[in-house]
Amino acid sequence: MSKHKWSLANARCSVAFSWSVVRLGSDRHGTWLGSRRGNPVRQPDGRQEAQRRDAVWVIDENTWWLTAFWFTPETDLTIDICTPPTLEGETWSFVDLELDLFRRADGQAAIVDQEEFDLLAASGLVAESEVQKASDTARELLPLILSRSEPFGDAALPWLQAQRA
Repeated sequence: MSKHKWSLANARCSVAFSWSVVRLGSDRHGTWLGSRRGNPVRQPDGRQEAQRRDAVWVIDENTWWLTAFWFTPETDLTIDICTPPTLEGETWSFVDLELDLFRRADGQAAIVDQEEFDLLAASGLVAESEVQKASDTARELLPLILSRSEPFGDAALPWLQAQRA
């Protein structure tokens, strides 16, 4: 998986994080990918860090979001608002648009990183249509993750369990 980010300092979009994933399968929600705790994750400065938890992702090439399901005592899921993910060879890639959502294990959820998103939007590096789509997507997703509408409910659990088997 390859997560690209815009640099406001040099007006370039480049790979910020990358990590290997395995394809777990597909269902009506999309393609499920997984990686295990300890999996190396390349950081923006080139360092490798071990992934702290097992995780699964669901990818739908028609959506402006990518959800990571963690199901830890702290965090159920995190969502990157991003350009629709694309598959090139065996690597899924997306451009992070800075706006994120999360749901804690206690069910509380929120949109975060609004300031980073506002800076990116004001920079002119991202088209106004993408800024609007990102904003609309975040607002539309929040009630869905709060209500645990699928795939933001328990749909990821069997995939996480299968990965651990």
